[in-house]
Amino acid sequence: MNREDYIRALIKSQGYTMKNFARLINMPYTTLLSILNGSIGGAAMDNVQKICGALHIRIEDLNNLAAQAPAQPAAPPSPSAIDPQLLKLIAELSPEKQLALKLLLSAK
Repeated sequence: MNREDYIRALIKSQGYTMKNFARLINMPYTTLLSILNGSIGGAAMDNVQKICGALHIRIEDLNNLAAQAPAQPAAPPSPSAIDPQLLKLIAELSPEKQLALKLLLSAK
């Protein structure tokens, strides 16, 4: 997974649409799309800081996090196959902790 796909997945995992996220960070939607469809490495540093700040990740960690993230999301098991109490606990976690849990569980 490249950095742009990772950022896109983080945005979606936190419940934002691209337009809502752009509005949240006070960035034109077209600028956000341009960054995510091109290369975050070529984006202005202040824009990268806005994106990473809102997603609660450090710029320095972006490459490492993207490399650790699973390339293809696994198909979720059927809800009936998962302990309801566990689902409730996971749902109550902050988005950052949910992402950390996903990364931890996908580590090989």
